[in-house]
Amino acid sequence: MNFLPYEDVPLYLATSGHSGNYIFAESASLSINQPMSVNRQLDDQVLQICEYGLGSSMNYSETTFAANTEFDVTLGPIKGPPKPLATSIYKIPSGSKITFPSGKHLFFADDIFPNGHDNLVKLYAASGDWSLTPEEAQSGYFEPIFNYSAQGAVEGSLSVNFYVNTGNLPSFFNITGLSNPSLYPPIDEEKITGFLGNFRFSDAYLTQFKFSISPNSISQASASFKVFGELVHDDSIVDSYYASDLYAQQSIPHGMHSEIIGSSSLDMDHPISFSYSIDVGRNARYSTPTGSSLDNVGLVPDRVSKSTTKISMTMDGENLDPNILSDGFNGKRANLKAILKDLSYVDFEDNSNGLLHTFNCSGIIVSQNLSVNSAGYLNGSISVNQRLK
Repeated sequence: MNFLPYEDVPLYLATSGHSGNYIFAESASLSINQPMSVNRQLDDQVLQICEYGLGSSMNYSETTFAANTEFDVTLGPIKGPPKPLATSIYKIPSGSKITFPSGKHLFFADDIFPNGHDNLVKLYAASGDWSLTPEEAQSGYFEPIFNYSAQGAVEGSLSVNFYVNTGNLPSFFNITGLSNPSLYPPIDEEKITGFLGNFRFSDAYLTQFKFSISPNSISQASASFKVFGELVHDDSIVDSYYASDLYAQQSIPHGMHSEIIGSSSLDMDHPISFSYSIDVGRNARYSTPTGSSLDNVGLVPDRVSKSTTKISMTMDGENLDPNILSDGFNGKRANLKAILKDLSYVDFEDNSNGLLHTFNCSGIIVSQNLSVNSAGYLNGSISVNQRLK
């Protein structure tokens, strides 16, 4: 097994059908799961001996076992009819123990894969000179390997902490924007493709994106995706990693020049930091498979639609609005715009973008807070929520 160090694990994301970007990630995790349930009935682990032999008479007759000697057994209730082992069983390994009343044991002589038709098995006893009464022969208990069936589709999640740059946000971290501006109605549900390390995925959908800005610091963001379908292992990904443009200089937001507009109308003076998040619910729709078990029908959703979409913005600064109830029961309105800018180094071509992205939140004030600490200042904070859908 090879364990790749952090610097050799690429994370690449792209809107389906478009070129993407390598993500400057501080950490990332990818997980998948599928609910599974065993297929079994209450008596599937009970073995009944109809008769010793090939089922010619259907009359049970006690037999004295010899040590380590194999013999044929017809399965089923006494007097028949023969009954095969349950098909809920995937395999009974050779040597599996069958426990009967009074501490008696027989063993399977071969590996058995029940098919629903064969009611004959070979057994043997580890010791000799004993037998089973008709009642005991109907009550054998064994531990097989059961079949499992999927109770739901393969779903997973991708979480990443990263640094927003000039190229990645418009394409696949933008929940509210459109990858195709001519689309109508304007409901963008494009899936995300990409890979983490040597594992590719083809059906991911953004569920949360958030970041914060504080004085004189780089802005770090986080995002979460729902991932559907299978992962594909591809050893060529890391091999071509260093030939990419990942190491080209990037421009990222910084707290020095970034600003927030709209705070003065909320009676907040001198805002010093803010955080932004957007969350969207995702609902997957599947088709019931009717054809070959080898196709993807029922395994990958036909559509992953958006449901509730909410933007939240929290701003810290001096003061707060004492008239939060002045607009009655409808809440105090707020219109905030976060403007992300880089450091605008004029000596570096790639770092001279200035304005990078803007984020808007037009909603109502849902909370305010005042706090002060020893040797500190009295600070206020305001939280604003906007429902888009």
